[in-house]
Amino acid sequence: MAGEAGSGDALVGARFKPDPRLLAQGWKYRFVAGGPRLLETTELYEQLGFEVLAQIVPPESVVDECEGCRVIVLLELKMVYTRRRSQTEDRAENLDPEAA
Repeated sequence: MAGEAGSGDALVGARFKPDPRLLAQGWKYRFVAGGPRLLETTELYEQLGFEVLAQIVPPESVVDECEGCRVIVLLELKMVYTRRRSQTEDRAENLDPEAA
């Protein structure tokens, strides 16, 4: 049902506006999540070689006019952005014995 959230999922049907400053810095907006799903997906993206940024959802990012949606989102969920690590970061991490 639209507008419901559960176990870390974003509200079904809710829309969010990505931060244009982050997009300009090469970040790609992925999704909004919380709880165990947030942890699982950020770890997965990191294992795939991405930098991951999880930010609290700013009020201006909630596109829909649903006040209940705004409250739930602001209290529980984060916007997730990713970008590929640079090759120099990848090489340095592979050379660092403590990074493994």
